[in-house]
Amino acid sequence: MLARISAALLVWAFGFSVLYALQGAGCAYGWQEIHLFGASLLRWALVVTWVMLVAAGLALLPLARSAASDFERRVTLATTLAGAGAMLVTGSPVALSSICT
Repeated sequence: MLARISAALLVWAFGFSVLYALQGAGCAYGWQEIHLFGASLLRWALVVTWVMLVAAGLALLPLARSAASDFERRVTLATTLAGAGAMLVTGSPVALSSICT
């Protein structure tokens, strides 16, 4: 039960770390200087990773259906939406702001 309830928040924590580690590595290795389809390679990598992480968080929604009790179902649904929402909000700077300064 605890794993089901905390799964989306663990995905958010992992995703947050991956996203900002990718940003640091990309800035260190100059990926912002390589341009593809009107944006830098680093921007593409960050946005694609961010979208995949939000989708991974939302992919956990079916876990709520398999809950044993109504309370567990509601808590799992709430934490899944909170985790996906947190990933959406905390990852948004990769698409909306400058990457390397």
